[in-house]
Amino acid sequence: MKTDHYIDELINKEKQTEHNPFLATRIMSRIENPMQKPVKRWQTIAVAASIVFAIVSGIGLGNSYISNSDQMDGLYVNDSRIENFSLYNTDSYE
Repeated sequence: MKTDHYIDELINKEKQTEHNPFLATRIMSRIENPMQKPVKRWQTIAVAASIVFAIVSGIGLGNSYISNSDQMDGLYVNDSRIENFSLYNTDSYE
């Protein structure tokens, strides 16, 4: 019951607060005429440099993958000795 009383008291306090009549006007003026901060030159350079770095590193990684894939074509491994499933078919593992 005390929580209901506290809730009602809080609601009544919120109803009694006066609102600012110019608040809506200020908000609408900010929406219509937003303040634009000038972008600094070093920020533009940093963004351009990061894009160039990402592109160059992507091309470099792509080229290294292609050159290594040619060497892997002749590699064949007989894994029958690695995966020796015949051990699990014996009577001692059952």
